[in-house]
Amino acid sequence: MQVNSISDVIIAIALAAIPIIGGWIGKVITGNSKATTLINVLSPLAKAAIVAMQKLGVTQYLEGEAKKSGAVDIVKQALSALGLSDTDEAIIMNAIEKEYAALINELNQTYPQMTSEQAKAQEQAAQQQSELAKADELAKAQQALADAQAKVNSLQN
Repeated sequence: MQVNSISDVIIAIALAAIPIIGGWIGKVITGNSKATTLINVLSPLAKAAIVAMQKLGVTQYLEGEAKKSGAVDIVKQALSALGLSDTDEAIIMNAIEKEYAALINELNQTYPQMTSEQAKAQEQAAQQQSELAKADELAKAQQALADAQAKVNSLQN
């Protein structure tokens, strides 16, 4: 290599330093076990939390933000169990959004979500069922009262 100017020397030193600096940064990142663990577990935890909230959305009406909040809570609990309780919530939310974007079409086909209309209909059906049960209980109580009154009348005569 022929050195013609000081700029050639600086460029040569910079080119030689890039792999050294890159290796050092890689070593620092892999040396930090918490960062490595977080990188390795965050995506699968986010995916599992999203699926759990989607499954819950099949039987209950949940707004999108409620599902996201529930998924964040699930991931936080799992990370706390792994000793990573100081993880930034924004990182968790970003991981959840990334996984949700990747899974949305498959999730909607696999776990069709309950709509607000379906939730209202389910609530009305439960209320009607409750009213029928109360009416049935009232009829039984009235019959028992009539039987008891008839027994009292027969004993008095």
